[in-house]
Amino acid sequence: MKVFATLVGLLSKINEFMLAVGRRLGVVAMVLMVLVILLQIFFRYVLNDALAWPEEAARGLMIWMMALVVPTAYRHAGFVSIEMLPDLLPAKIRAVLLFTILLLSSAVLVLMLDQAWAHFSAPLLFDSSGLNRLLQDSGINALLGTELQFRTAYIYLAMSVMLVVMLFVSTELILRQIGTFIWTDTVFPALPRPAFLGGGK
Repeated sequence: MKVFATLVGLLSKINEFMLAVGRRLGVVAMVLMVLVILLQIFFRYVLNDALAWPEEAARGLMIWMMALVVPTAYRHAGFVSIEMLPDLLPAKIRAVLLFTILLLSSAVLVLMLDQAWAHFSAPLLFDSSGLNRLLQDSGINALLGTELQFRTAYIYLAMSVMLVVMLFVSTELILRQIGTFIWTDTVFPALPRPAFLGGGK
């Protein structure tokens, strides 16, 4: 049990680190998204000269924001769920049920990751005209003496990142359920819902 508990603890620390980084980057993405939207409002309605790139930039930032914070919600059961049936079951049967659900979820995540990576790697993902316009208008390429091109694939990469992190989380949750079934939920207690998800401490 000691080796198993050590493995779960190590994976838990890795997940906590990745999720903390993801949440912070998600906040940055959200702030940038709001600033980009406000900038476009100013140019469109005050200067009457709408920019070519803010809509695409805001959409990409929203996708990355979602991808970076979803694994945290998955780890702490932050999604909408019906818990009436599991709460009525004995502890061992509840552990088996949750274990089965996590296995099915992991299988779905693997299939989705395969499709997401294939989409990211597709040769037909063309350059982003709007965001490339930003590189030109901002003078970044001229300043650096480069010919950087922003590809739409960079936005779709968010899905692959999200799914990989979710698989790490799913593996931890599965191991916790195994520990709960073999030993007790005292040794492997359920993860407390953090305050930022409205669950107290």
